[in-house]
Amino acid sequence: MSDIKYVRTHSLSLSQAKEIAQKAADDLAEEYDLRSEWEGDTLHFHRSGVEGHMAVSTEDIALDVKLGFLLRPFKAKFEQHIERHLDELLAAAPAKSKVAKAPAKAAKAAKGATRQASAAAAKAAVKSAPRSRKA
Repeated sequence: MSDIKYVRTHSLSLSQAKEIAQKAADDLAEEYDLRSEWEGDTLHFHRSGVEGHMAVSTEDIALDVKLGFLLRPFKAKFEQHIERHLDELLAAAPAKSKVAKAPAKAAKAAKGATRQASAAAAKAAVKSAPRSRKA
């Protein structure tokens, strides 16, 4: 059997990376009549003469394909198609970023600033309020 091994790093969340792997598998299934199923974070795919899997993590997608004897002449085409398509999907995917967390941090900071301003305003109001005298 002929092997195709391919690893691409990414900066996606695990669920985003799994969506990318599924899209790639769906496209391959359409073109090459492959069947696929998930087992944990690994997408297995197969058909007569082709077996492989995409192991998905938060850092990369690792592809491992074994081609049977009859499909060996198509290895370069198959490999090029998979690599190009997976690279396109990864490039088009929005990366997980710290920017997404920034609004939450900003909201938390604003909430803290509002509390501090409210506390300062309350102290000022107490200081400027007329005091009642005890008789």
